[in-house]
Amino acid sequence: MHGSVDVASRGVGRIGLVLAISIVVVLAPFVAPRTAQPASRYALTAALVDHRTVNLDRYRSVLEIDHAVFRGHLRSDKGPGQPVLATPFYAVARMFGAPPLNAHTPVRRDLMLWWLTLTTATIPFALLCVLAYRRAAAVSRRDALIATIAMMVGSIALPHAVNLYAHSLSALFGFASYAVVAEPRVMNIRNLVASGFFVGLAIATEYHLAIVGIVIAIAVLVRARRQIGYFVLGSALPLGGLAWYQARAFGVPWHTPFAYYAGTLGGTTRGGYSMPSLDGIAATLISNRGLMIVCPIVVIGAVCAALQCRRQRLRFDDATIGLIIFVAYVGLVAGWSGTRFLEEPGPRYLIPAIPFLVTPLAVQWSRLPRVANLVGLWSAALMIGATSTFLLVAISDTPINAIVNRVAQHRFLPTIWSMAFGNGGVVFYLGSVVAALHWLHRCHRQVSKHAFGAATVATDERHDHYPWRERTQSSQR
Repeated sequence: MHGSVDVASRGVGRIGLVLAISIVVVLAPFVAPRTAQPASRYALTAALVDHRTVNLDRYRSVLEIDHAVFRGHLRSDKGPGQPVLATPFYAVARMFGAPPLNAHTPVRRDLMLWWLTLTTATIPFALLCVLAYRRAAAVSRRDALIATIAMMVGSIALPHAVNLYAHSLSALFGFASYAVVAEPRVMNIRNLVASGFFVGLAIATEYHLAIVGIVIAIAVLVRARRQIGYFVLGSALPLGGLAWYQARAFGVPWHTPFAYYAGTLGGTTRGGYSMPSLDGIAATLISNRGLMIVCPIVVIGAVCAALQCRRQRLRFDDATIGLIIFVAYVGLVAGWSGTRFLEEPGPRYLIPAIPFLVTPLAVQWSRLPRVANLVGLWSAALMIGATSTFLLVAISDTPINAIVNRVAQHRFLPTIWSMAFGNGGVVFYLGSVVAALHWLHRCHRQVSKHAFGAATVATDERHDHYPWRERTQSSQR
């Protein structure tokens, strides 16, 4: 039995590696333009490397809507995690002759912007998919890959992976904080410190990842109350770095960029969060940019989590944690002042909750294959369209109309292939995509045939989809 489980584990690792490479091959070539969100992050990275400062006054012509003002000087309105992580990649590109960011930097076809997106958005998204797959495979190997692809490709997370946003990176850190302590048997000191460290990085990257941090902290309290100190200790370094940055940029460690936001959103600089309203919930779920319309596979994942929670007593397993985080993020989006001015084809602030729904979807996949396949295909078609054309959709337009029109008119993003070889680059790109997907499919078939088989059945039946549950109950007896 142990031998078959070891072989299956190696098979999961092999599929995960091929999955990551395939995602990078498919997504990495896209060269997205600089918009307001990327500009603010890009400028902070350039200021840190080229001028050793958090002052963005030099980049006034580059910054658009998204910026903050402190004592008359420009600041980034974003969490510093992603811009700071991008600094070594920016510095390396500068060493090899890449020009610095300045007023003459092109908005489109900027290879420095592409390089920073690749290293701090696309590759983190690929790693996030691998983590989500490995966690789902620990519970339900048979449907882990299809559930991962359906959820991650068919959600708003996909188009943000080819744009310089921090959602992929923060979601990676947030999910990693759970993955390292997902089962009580691995809740040792090292993993607890690592979990806290990832939570701190997630919050420093996107402040709202505090939601994930709180839920993971509660799970640690429930499972290992006496060891919560190690979790807190792990978070101290990245949160300390965040406090240092805020003191440099905004005077005191506890002031965030939100208090100094100076962009215009809906004709006003006022924004922020309030109690979620019915209108806000409707905008999040059933509006023309709501989950039910643009990426309903996320809703299916939440329903799967709810069904699993209903059949069992409340416990902090994958389904319960996934559902709590999803509901919390729906509340966050429903109470955010910018939801009604959203230009993305879906509520992007929900991205950190999405990988937590992969495991519940994998567990329930065989019970609703037709629904899951149809919903997954619809979601993937829209999100692939948004990824390959342009992320933003005018407030007066609808995502479906905008994406269909762009595809029909062949208004796709340039790729490094097309920039190098012109129209012939399409052949290189499509050939690489076909080769990567064929490799992934072949790898999964081979591993499923030789490694999963009996090990999958034994694992699923013995642990009832949650491997740690029976071990916990046995130790209690």
